[in-house]
Amino acid sequence: MLIIHQMSKVASHAWLLAARRALGVDDGQILHCHFMMPANRERIMAAVNRPAADRSIANMVMLNETLRRGATAWEGLLAARQAHGTVRVISGIRDPVARSVSIIMYMADFFGHVDRPLHPRGALTPEYVIEYLRENWRLVLDQREPRGSFEWLLWYLTGAYRTWFSEELAAAFGVDVRQTRFDANQACERISVPGLDLLIYRVEDMAPAAPSHSSLVAHASDFLQAQIQGFPAVNSSTLRRSREVSETVRRRFTLPAAMLAGIYGDPIVRHFYSGEEIATFIARWRE
Repeated sequence: MLIIHQMSKVASHAWLLAARRALGVDDGQILHCHFMMPANRERIMAAVNRPAADRSIANMVMLNETLRRGATAWEGLLAARQAHGTVRVISGIRDPVARSVSIIMYMADFFGHVDRPLHPRGALTPEYVIEYLRENWRLVLDQREPRGSFEWLLWYLTGAYRTWFSEELAAAFGVDVRQTRFDANQACERISVPGLDLLIYRVEDMAPAAPSHSSLVAHASDFLQAQIQGFPAVNSSTLRRSREVSETVRRRFTLPAAMLAGIYGDPIVRHFYSGEEIATFIARWRE
């Protein structure tokens, strides 16, 4: 069994398509989810099903599909354990600030806000997105939950970089990724224990121009026992109607130095990225 189990907006669809092509399998033969653990799915559902006045998500289709895939993956994992099979899992991480830009643009395109311009047909401007995302980061770092369902989901998904590996990956598979060393030269972390073979990558290494790209492709091919041909561009903001706004936000978005210190000082970020790499991220996003 192969499960692509990772936090949102870390190129999971690119891995899904690459694995399908390499293995020659159809849709549905590889499980794909962001939230597998029942407790986390229940928390999301409770937050988005608040009283009508706080329901600010315009379209629940994509979220419902995300929760459905999580339930299917959980059932598949339980069945695999009963059969004493080995589960292969692919998971990833990404620069948290770059990821947050992808999250808000994705939510604006596919979820939509009921009364704000964060909507596929709204009068969305880069300036509005930048200010909205800055306020979201303040709430994330202060650990203050907003009331509206759109606001809460954006807050929850953004802050998942700190909690996802413990609340999802460790909870489902019993592994602490920080107990092993991430080797940037290998461009991945692989953990093999009885019943589990886990590959963890960084999104930045997926870019063809990245120094570790060829190493990641080689290790991914070895993990899948099938040659992959790279990572296709799929589910990217560059392919959607909001691409111009998204590109402008990526160029202009900044945060105060103190906020960036809080984001990049998290132990899970420092596990996967070197001090030099973190300094590059901070320089990019510093106000």
